[in-house]
Amino acid sequence: MNNLDGFLVIDKNPGMSSYDIIRRLKRLHRFKKIGYIGTLDRNATGVLPVAMDEGVKLIPFLEDVEKVYEADFLLGMTTDTYDVEGKILSETVVEPFEFSVIDNALKPFLGKITQQIPMYSSKKLNRKPLYKYAREGIEVEPQTKEVEIFQIRITDYTHPHIRLEITCSKGTYIRAVANDLGRTLECGATLFSLKRTRHGEFTETMSVNIDSFKTEQDLLNYTISLDKVPGSMPAFVVEVALERFLRQGMPIPLLGEGKDWRQGTLIRLFSKKGLMIGIGMVDAASRTVKVKRLINM
Repeated sequence: MNNLDGFLVIDKNPGMSSYDIIRRLKRLHRFKKIGYIGTLDRNATGVLPVAMDEGVKLIPFLEDVEKVYEADFLLGMTTDTYDVEGKILSETVVEPFEFSVIDNALKPFLGKITQQIPMYSSKKLNRKPLYKYAREGIEVEPQTKEVEIFQIRITDYTHPHIRLEITCSKGTYIRAVANDLGRTLECGATLFSLKRTRHGEFTETMSVNIDSFKTEQDLLNYTISLDKVPGSMPAFVVEVALERFLRQGMPIPLLGEGKDWRQGTLIRLFSKKGLMIGIGMVDAASRTVKVKRLINM
C-alpha cells in the first residue's frame, strides 16, 4: 500500500495520550508523515482528527476551529491538575444548589475570557512544559491566555455532578473552567470527565473507535480523502494551462468565476481531473489566487 493521503477521525479511549493513538496507527502502516490535530488529555475521550501523509500539510488550516465538549464537573473537590486524576487539595460537603445559581455562575464564562493555564499542562515556558516545573516543585509566574467560549449550557445537574455542553475556541482548558466555576460557587470543583464531540468539521458521527483499527486495510476503509477536507472551504478548479504556474509558486488569475471573492479567502485548489492541488489565498485587488500549500498527488 502506497501513501495514505487523507484523514482519520479517531474516537479516543480514556487512559491514552494523543500520541498513543499515533503509535498504534504506525504499527499498521509506514507513513511518511502522520500527526493529530488538537491534543486531548490522557483521560479525555472523543474526536481526535489524524492527518496522514499529504494530509499533514493541511493541519495549519484545520487547527483554529470551534470545538464542542461534553464535560462533567464534580462539585466539592479541588485538585492540583483541575481534574480527578490529580492530587486532591480540598474536599467539601456541598449542599445542592438551585439550578439558577449555577446557570448564573456560568454566564461570565461566555465570550472572550482570560484563563490561567493549569500548571499540569504541556504549555511551554522557556522551552520547558509547565508540568515539568510542577513535578519538580518549581514555582513559576502563572501563565494566562485569552480564549473564547461561544456557548455553555447545563445538560444535567445531579448533585454533585454538573454536565455541560461547551462550544469554544482552540486552546480552551475545560479543566480551568471547572476550577474557576468552583471558585465562583465557593465550594471548589474539578473536571470529572470530558468528551470532545466536534473538532471543526470533524464530528462524533464521523469518528471510529481506535480499537477498530487492527489491519492496514482498516486504515484504508476509514480514510477521508483530501478533497473532502476542509469541506467548508470554497473549491476552485485550475485550468490545465495555469496549473504549472501554480505549482511553481506563481499567482494565477481567478478566471471563469462569478463569485465575489473576498480578500484573504482560503480556497481549495483542484485540477481539471479532480485531484486536489493545494490551498490558495485570494488576492481580491488583482483577482488572482496565490498558493499557500501544495499537495503532491
